[in-house]
Amino acid sequence: MLSAPEFKMHRREPLLDYSIYTFEAEDLAKRIPRTGKKLADPEWMNGKTAADALMMTNARAQYSANLLALSYSAGTSIDDLRVFYPVVLDHWDEFASYAKAFDNSPEYEGSWVAHFALLGDEFEMVNRMTCFGILLGHTQLLARIASIIEYRNPRMDGLLERLMLPFVPGRTAPPDECTRHLPYFKTLKIFKAAKEDRPSMMVDYLSEWYVASRREPYFESHTRENFQGYWSWEAAAITFLLEIDDTSYRDASFYPRDLVDFARSIDARTESSSAISQDLNGLRVEGGQPCPQAGYWTTPAQADSRRLFKVGEIMPIFEHSAYGATIWQWSDAQ
Repeated sequence: MLSAPEFKMHRREPLLDYSIYTFEAEDLAKRIPRTGKKLADPEWMNGKTAADALMMTNARAQYSANLLALSYSAGTSIDDLRVFYPVVLDHWDEFASYAKAFDNSPEYEGSWVAHFALLGDEFEMVNRMTCFGILLGHTQLLARIASIIEYRNPRMDGLLERLMLPFVPGRTAPPDECTRHLPYFKTLKIFKAAKEDRPSMMVDYLSEWYVASRREPYFESHTRENFQGYWSWEAAAITFLLEIDDTSYRDASFYPRDLVDFARSIDARTESSSAISQDLNGLRVEGGQPCPQAGYWTTPAQADSRRLFKVGEIMPIFEHSAYGATIWQWSDAQ
């Protein structure tokens, strides 16, 4: 949470009011951990259905992604956003695991739907998470997003596939259509254009972006309480990936230029974050992955789980856990 003076000094979204920010951020910051506590409490989970867990984890996945965007708009440091991103993705993975459990349960068999429907309003959130993954230097985590959107979506998206292609092995040729037509389909021409034409095309894209977004869920959201800011995340990700000179549009509305500057400063193309936050105090890794740091680790997926691992040792997965996915966390007590 940013204090009022911090907000005033660092706010990125001029339409975001401090009272709206604090109301939304405090609410999200309460809801997100509350879900984890309930899922880890056997007594609370007793009698709950697969549908109950599905709704809870879906809400937390969206709350986390919204807090990420809101925090950027409010002025949270990019370093802090970078540490938070893998946590958000952990919540997405947990939701996906509960969604599959729901789909495979006898009472709900046959109700399969996409985790996040690319043909619907959820596209914006997937686009946001994909772009943040690139711009915050977590490109090796994009395979996890790819896995989530491949589930039950009838077709892939031309923009998302082009963003993921350099970082996710085995992708097929990107389609020449976008699942959400406006404003995103106009980006496909930028990928195909000559290098010298791309800056002017991006100027045009950003100048038309908001009006072209009139059917998107964020349009006119500043008139509602859940405003998270207006940002063309894809403009920043494309600028970085295609190495476009952004001199002519650095000050354009809706362009998050400091994310591009950060990605360039750390060379996010080769930055390896795997499934891990590089900050030891928040080090996290999925079960089934090799241990990246020798020491003691714990997981909420099983009680009394604290144990010592060696570098490279495969960290176990606890199936049928009430918590869902097995996420190992670096223990403060070494």
